[in-house]
Amino acid sequence: MAGQSSRADVLPPVRVAAVGVGMWGRALADAVGKGTGLALVACTSRGPASRAAFAAARGCRELPGYEAVLADPEVEGVLITTPHSLHAGQVVAAAEHGKHVFVDKPFTLTAEDGRRATEACRRAGVVLAVGHQRRRQAASRALKGLLEAGTLGRVAQIEGNFSADIGFSSTLTPGMWRADRAETPGGAMTNLGIHYVDTYRYLLGPIVRVMAFSRRVALTRVAIDDATSILFEFASGALGYLGTSWVHANRTAVLTLHGTEAQAWSEADGARLHLARRGRPEREAVPLEPVDPLVEELAEFARCVRAGTRPEVGGEEATVNVAVLEAIVESVESGRAATVRRREGD
Repeated sequence: MAGQSSRADVLPPVRVAAVGVGMWGRALADAVGKGTGLALVACTSRGPASRAAFAAARGCRELPGYEAVLADPEVEGVLITTPHSLHAGQVVAAAEHGKHVFVDKPFTLTAEDGRRATEACRRAGVVLAVGHQRRRQAASRALKGLLEAGTLGRVAQIEGNFSADIGFSSTLTPGMWRADRAETPGGAMTNLGIHYVDTYRYLLGPIVRVMAFSRRVALTRVAIDDATSILFEFASGALGYLGTSWVHANRTAVLTLHGTEAQAWSEADGARLHLARRGRPEREAVPLEPVDPLVEELAEFARCVRAGTRPEVGGEEATVNVAVLEAIVESVESGRAATVRRREGD
């Protein structure tokens, strides 16, 4: 009825703490304030100065460590943007303290750890959401609709490149955690490419086999791979390619689907989509409604906490992405194609 508040309007915001205050921790904190249904009440990080600056800028309390966050009765949930190797243990600890969890990708570095963390949240009855927001981009949602409508026909190939110029910045210097080879298996796959693994699976379904190459081509200051190329085989029979790198001259975020009836190009970081139908090779623009994927996924997290429902990308879905990452690393190391190992229920 007009003039009445919806149930969502009267629910109190979910009180969360930022665990990690680096670039992505700040991006999530900024998104929190855009009507997500979350309220940032606390933060913590390893660096006292950065923690204090973050708290002052965002009007929240700074806490001395993760244990203090978990012991704080005001905190209902955590937003984890820490080094990848810490995720599994931090998710399990949050679940044991009854805290809901939003954790940035990659969920974990092994599928075994992903299953362990997922099970901990299931047992504790807390919501677990993983930050794979790129499937929420306007172009990705429109592509999913085109596929479901049969507009593209039978998809033969998918190809994409998700890369950045971060190799030229202070983010990848000796001593930074992202410059640690153990934190970045498969090079840029761990930080960037895994987003497209999730989007590829969202669009075309299970990936069953990969063939991958990863090299250090241009980086000189740190001993990690800076260019990775992967071929994918999907259960549907479709094939795919993904390139991801730290050393592109400019940020790259493009994705193309090649179908028997039409081809589609997602460009401008998912903000622009073009379609070319069979017999009409000229590209036509597909109208898109602008969205903020970060705001959308955080708002979903808040709704799930209050309603007791499951997010679109929870632990199970994110663990399968990690299984694909493991296969990519295996292929890089062996020089052979690797099968994606999935357990019953994944």
